[in-house]
Amino acid sequence: MKIENRRYIGCKTKLLNFIYDSIKEFNYSKNSIFADIFAGTGVVAHKFATEGYRTILNDTLYSNYVVYQGVFGKGKVRKKLLKEIINELNKIKGEDLEENYFSNIYGGKYFSVNDAKKIGYIREYIENKKSELSEKEYYSLISSLIYISDRIANTVGHFESFLKKEPIDKKWNLSLLENLSTKNDSELFNEDANSLVKKIKADIVYIDPPYNARQYINFYHVLENLARWEKPTEFEGKSMKFKRDELKSGYSRSTAPLLFEDLINNINSKLIVVSYNNTYKAGSTSSVNKITEEQMINILKKKGRVIIKEIPYKVFNSGKTELKGHKELLYICEVNKWDY
Repeated sequence: MKIENRRYIGCKTKLLNFIYDSIKEFNYSKNSIFADIFAGTGVVAHKFATEGYRTILNDTLYSNYVVYQGVFGKGKVRKKLLKEIINELNKIKGEDLEENYFSNIYGGKYFSVNDAKKIGYIREYIENKKSELSEKEYYSLISSLIYISDRIANTVGHFESFLKKEPIDKKWNLSLLENLSTKNDSELFNEDANSLVKKIKADIVYIDPPYNARQYINFYHVLENLARWEKPTEFEGKSMKFKRDELKSGYSRSTAPLLFEDLINNINSKLIVVSYNNTYKAGSTSSVNKITEEQMINILKKKGRVIIKEIPYKVFNSGKTELKGHKELLYICEVNKWDY
């Protein structure tokens, strides 16, 4: 399974060539350091890593960090052992299992009861097996479970809510995500981006924060709970969201302009590349950006010369949002260079 085989709002899979080619114009050598500090699925950093760049990946969601460790992480991987484990786990049938933590919460909602029992059983098995696995093997197995859980979920592609229709049993099997070479030189983080930039140095810093009111933890809380496996017992509403205030982003609030300015001021790099889209004119309040194009450009201009690239692009909307003439934009700031 490939890293891009995941449903994820704002994923840049279809924009990879646009992003890569736009940055390539600045002639950085392929052993340069590329940092993606709001990395999401990790597909942008993956593109640069496969092209020979050294990479830094960061995201506040632990479920994304798990995938980075499984795909980009260094360490021992016994492929034969993992294949044997997966083959055994794929023989399991949900109807033969007892109810468990995961099925009690999400069964009959985001998954059929049998599928939820199987997911919960596999996650507990991986946790119990942890001491026998290398760190990379452990994360690789959880990553595989995250990806298949996303694929079979009774949703429209995220976990803000589940579909009203009764979920049915799906035919599914675990498969390992494709790994980068163990020689791959990547640094992986799971922390606040504004704090991280004070500690790292890169040639290129790529930024794609959540600009509108949609909180990513609300969309992916089920996968986050599956990855963390801390088994919280308090949940909110029918959607069964666990308490997660510390995982909510200030970029999805009115604090976004101040946070963005603080972020840019503290970045140590030669090139800053910001992905942005023009949904600040959207009809739905949840789609309206918390930072405008003008605010963003003015902040970047204090850091250096700004070049703008754009491409027409259709994005996800909730059905209430009409986005005519939508564009995906790249603001590329050459640090400490200005046009006078």
